[in-house]
Amino acid sequence: MRFALKKIRSMTKTIIPIILLFVQAGSLFCQTTIKGIIQTVKNQPVIGVNIYLKGTIEGTNSDERGSFSLLTDLTGEMIMVVSCIGYKTHEEPVRLQNDTIELNIILAENDIELKEIVVYAGTFEAGDKKKSVVLNKLDMATNPVGFGDALSVMRTLPGTSNAGDEGGLFVRGGEQNETKTIIDGLMVESPYTAKMPGVPVRGRFSPMLFRGTVFSTGGYSAEYGQALSSVLIMNSIDTPEKDEAGISLFLSGANFIGTKKWEKSSLSGSTQYINMYPSYSIFNTNIKWDREPESFNQTISYRQKTGKRGLIKILANYSLDNSSMYYYNLDTRMDDLISLNNKDLFVVSSYKGTIGKDWIVNSGASYSFDIEKVNMNEDNIETAKQSYELKLTLTKPVNKNLNIKFGGDLLNKDYSRDYVPLSGNSYEWKFNSPLISAFIESEIKILKRISTRIGGRAESVPMSEELYISPRFSLAYKTSVNSQMSLGYGSFSEQPLSEYLSYNNKLKTEKSEHFIINYQLTKESRVFRIEAYYKNYDRLIKYDSLYAIEPEAYNNNGSGYAKGIDLFYRDSKTIKNGDFWISYSLIDSRRNYRDYSFTHPPFFLATHNVSLVYKHYIERPESYISAGYEFSSGRPYIDPNINLTEIQRTKSYNNLSLSIFHFTRIFGKFTMIYAQVSNIPGRENIFGYRYAGHPDESGVFESAPVLPVSRRSYLIGLFVSFTGKPEM
Repeated sequence: MRFALKKIRSMTKTIIPIILLFVQAGSLFCQTTIKGIIQTVKNQPVIGVNIYLKGTIEGTNSDERGSFSLLTDLTGEMIMVVSCIGYKTHEEPVRLQNDTIELNIILAENDIELKEIVVYAGTFEAGDKKKSVVLNKLDMATNPVGFGDALSVMRTLPGTSNAGDEGGLFVRGGEQNETKTIIDGLMVESPYTAKMPGVPVRGRFSPMLFRGTVFSTGGYSAEYGQALSSVLIMNSIDTPEKDEAGISLFLSGANFIGTKKWEKSSLSGSTQYINMYPSYSIFNTNIKWDREPESFNQTISYRQKTGKRGLIKILANYSLDNSSMYYYNLDTRMDDLISLNNKDLFVVSSYKGTIGKDWIVNSGASYSFDIEKVNMNEDNIETAKQSYELKLTLTKPVNKNLNIKFGGDLLNKDYSRDYVPLSGNSYEWKFNSPLISAFIESEIKILKRISTRIGGRAESVPMSEELYISPRFSLAYKTSVNSQMSLGYGSFSEQPLSEYLSYNNKLKTEKSEHFIINYQLTKESRVFRIEAYYKNYDRLIKYDSLYAIEPEAYNNNGSGYAKGIDLFYRDSKTIKNGDFWISYSLIDSRRNYRDYSFTHPPFFLATHNVSLVYKHYIERPESYISAGYEFSSGRPYIDPNINLTEIQRTKSYNNLSLSIFHFTRIFGKFTMIYAQVSNIPGRENIFGYRYAGHPDESGVFESAPVLPVSRRSYLIGLFVSFTGKPEM
């Protein structure tokens, strides 16, 4: 598990480290630090302010306390621009001379005045961050629900469904594969750990690797494709703050992290080993393990400044997972021995810089290799996935009212699956699929109150002989100084799952359309948002049966829809040293896809989802306490003993979690002691039921409930920093 905590309220620079496993930092040589607080004329902090050095791509944002910190290698006289919707843009002359500059900036309200279009790290005024919920690393690290997993934390936000035994992100009626993870602008082919029956997947990447995470639940930018529902955009850290070395020890493993920073470059590494045997020996699980899960993970990140404005980043992650279990077979009434071995490598390299005075360039390349070996009762299945992506994006701010962004990418996938039974013939399925895409998008400030984003994405899929164009559009109207409304529409496409394409490589691309209307109010460290949406699905994959392998058994005749309302409220002002948010999602969705015999709600979907997260900082003793509550209404299932065309519902899901982080010193070293527990009341949550494929002698289909791995989950450990309090 990986952790890290950030600078907290009432501490001038008391910083918190890793929370679960990865962290990075670096030393500070020959750089200027610009830091300070941004407030209103009423001394209220201003959140989410864009702060950047004029004429460069170096910048940052203010946090929930209005604080910011920006490091730069640039020197000389420059202008720092401070801008935020609803306030007048402020320009502050600064002299950069390898020291620390402290500022206290007062922003004046700008009545009904839309700010100028500001380009910073690919973010635009009418762009994804205005329609997305943005969480910082502190939110992810201290979230009691996620246990340090960035992807699990996202389910506390509106629009998500608690997938229970599946894990991953299920967004607005969409499956796990319909949400794509983007790191430094490029798509991650295998963002989750390998799947075992009844064991939810987890994200492969620590939230501590990233300086920001944007979760878009729909209507996202034309820059991204191959996602029917959602994108999770994660940008790795540009410049660590200082040298760092530390170790995290917990019941089931350990993690060592380190960072070294030079004048214009830095190198970070993280090595993690986890073995769940000690934990599962103490705390009972609902799974009969033959070999408890064991994993090794290595991450290396290198950054290099080029010239005055360029930055090269390379991130490499290698993971190895092993486990085996006895899984009860309802047909044979015996245990199947299932073992898993998975190796995954992901490497992404990116460059950002400028061409001339006005052009901003972002380019990147990635490589992914994943091999999974599954053995079930001596039958072997080996799956190999390999992909690479090349991408180039150019951005030009034409004037204060117009911004143009365009680019393209090449994505190539290789997939193979070999099935070797203990006796009988072996089988092999494979395919190679290149995908070429291009996009263009324009941000236009039409009037003082109105901004729009118009774009489109073209994709060519030679394997299925397709060429299609996906239009994207959004419109933002500023209703007051602190509020705005947004409209969004988009057409989205995604290739079918690789397993399906390996059986029939002529399957067409799946389609969806998003219609969104949104209202958001942001004032004095409080955010309220309500969003309604409608999604239409077309050309979803259908097949005759779950185990069909004939090409003709697969087709694009599936369809569906999803509609609902999402509510979100966050408040970091009302309670001193406290911060909380509440999410509620109401969704109605129907599908006729896969082997469904009629149109009905997908089995992973809950109509009502509620999440409440509260975080509180205690000054003495120096601690951080977080509590989280999740509620989901019953999930649908079909009981063949009742009626094959009648939907049943499980009982509701309830989870109350708690986490505590205490900061102290051991032998003079900064130390964080942490403990987390889920499902404090010990409620028996059931995610659904599985049934035998055939009735027994009495005509009854034997069944078994789908349960969590454990009734409760625990995490107890400590983190020791050998280089002082880490910055976050």
